[in-house]
Amino acid sequence: MFRGIHLLSIDAKGRIKIPTCHQEQIDKACSGQMVLSVHPDDDCLVLYPLTDWQNLERKVSKLPSLNVHSKRLSRKLIGHASECDLDKIGRILIPSSHRNYADLKSKAILSGQGHSFEIWDEQSWKTQIEKLEKLSTQVEIPEEILKLSL
Repeated sequence: MFRGIHLLSIDAKGRIKIPTCHQEQIDKACSGQMVLSVHPDDDCLVLYPLTDWQNLERKVSKLPSLNVHSKRLSRKLIGHASECDLDKIGRILIPSSHRNYADLKSKAILSGQGHSFEIWDEQSWKTQIEKLEKLSTQVEIPEEILKLSL
């Protein structure tokens, strides 16, 4: 499980270094093979170990292909997918098209999401968190969350 928030630098070639605490997990799960794509609803990227990505791809392929929501999801998520491998020092290259999509500049936030990561521009991440905080005061808390005991 990938957890935590990490502030990363993006080098001149568009690479980020995956934190050491996650590299062993990734190597064990998929021999360093990852898939990078755009998030279908947010201005960020998603990064999956290849095995988890293949499971997601199977689920998406079972959706009705003529449904507009399925088509949108598939075109964004699967259509922008790019395989990437961790290099010897734990970096991945983010293609320029993906950096442009997420407006990535010099600093990125890598946010563990369980079986995947989100990659955000540092400022976009801060804006998104502020937006969610405001929205959460305007929307009723779902019953499932109220039942959750921490």
